[in-house]
Amino acid sequence: MKRLLALVFIISFVFSQAQISEFDKADSRYERKKKALYKKYPKPNDLKTKQEWLITEEKISAYKNALDKIYEEENKAVTDVPPPVAPKITKEAEYATGKASFQKLLNEAVDLCFLNFAVNPYKITLKFTLDSKGNAYHVKVKGNNEDVNAFIEAAFYRIKDKGKWKPAESNGRPVLSVVSLPLQLNFSK
Repeated sequence: MKRLLALVFIISFVFSQAQISEFDKADSRYERKKKALYKKYPKPNDLKTKQEWLITEEKISAYKNALDKIYEEENKAVTDVPPPVAPKITKEAEYATGKASFQKLLNEAVDLCFLNFAVNPYKITLKFTLDSKGNAYHVKVKGNNEDVNAFIEAAFYRIKDKGKWKPAESNGRPVLSVVSLPLQLNFSK
């Protein structure tokens, strides 16, 4: 049984790393197309603006597709089943180095300069499930802009392995919980 669980975790880790490379591929494709567009149209004009928006939409779509694949794989790999009655949580889940550290890491991982998006601060609610081993999955971001939310979710997956979450506890025992964090992110250029 332990070998089977280890295999599931290895497969999910490898798959999540493959999905992160999907984000990198989308970034690379966008930069390559943008460079070619700027070479073709060095001066601003309507056609250049329209083409730039089309490749931006393509990047947004690629990110959303990669996130959909991650969600699908996470649903297959979930091993921590919630109990029929949720236990009373005596200690909330927390990021090992603190909420401010997590927020800084997330803020640095979000790159929105290509969207010309500069609403400061951008308020979101980040919600995810944290299993009893400290693994985060089913990440959802609620904010005012669906496209920006997708890039924040992607940033979460990019930094997921850069720090550790301490699971919530019920009477000293780690338990499955849903973490909901209200955050303010700044996207200054």
